[in-house]
Amino acid sequence: MLSLNVPDLITCQAVITGTLTCAEDTPVANGEVSFLDFPEDNVTYNPNPAITDANGNFSTTVTVNPNTELLSLVVNASSVVFGEVQQGSAGTQIICSPDPPPPPVECPCKFRLGVARNRATATATVVDNGAPFDLTGIINITAVQCFTASTMCNPNVDNFNITFNAGGTTINFVQGRRIEIGCEGNNVARIRGTAIGRGNLYSGLFDVNIEVIVDENNVGTWTIDAFDDMNHSFSTVFTALMNPITSIGECDVQF
Repeated sequence: MLSLNVPDLITCQAVITGTLTCAEDTPVANGEVSFLDFPEDNVTYNPNPAITDANGNFSTTVTVNPNTELLSLVVNASSVVFGEVQQGSAGTQIICSPDPPPPPVECPCKFRLGVARNRATATATVVDNGAPFDLTGIINITAVQCFTASTMCNPNVDNFNITFNAGGTTINFVQGRRIEIGCEGNNVARIRGTAIGRGNLYSGLFDVNIEVIVDENNVGTWTIDAFDDMNHSFSTVFTALMNPITSIGECDVQF
């Protein structure tokens, strides 16, 4: 007789145990117990075959193949005892999906960004209902993310705004909220978030990407892209002296 103990659910790896006996429950020592399964090619066994001990007990470790979604499986074990085939089977479910990526750190760094004198000249490529055109005007950007002057980050600090005016055409992105931010050292800051379009050209929710790279002369190269799902977009790259309040750094930096 071959008894088999299999967990109801195997998550990536588990131990299967069992007992091999012959007439009147006499343990079979040094018996070979081999394992098969259906459907095939989803798991492996180590060892296979397993060898019974003096009490007829055996065990093997079953490993589920990586990236296996939830699946029903039948495990079959067999052994030949004095010329007779002894068999046992058990049903189970297996799964070994990859671990989900960890959630992004809300505040991997902190920054406070601005343009000197709250104004700079920029040329933007604007798409309105599918028709692209260029506008040159005055732009201002402010962004404060996770910022506090002390040696910590404050996740409650979350705001960015963009204003652009070109000869009466006004494009604003206000009430900006981050999805994620990032920094490189103390001179590169990035935001990916959403903001509300305002002005006399756009309205509604926009996805917004902002990057600034600050050089040794405190001049920032800004790259801005904003777009919605209605074929509207705004993009510009410009340079401007940074506002003196600009600060970029890790959470443990004190400003």
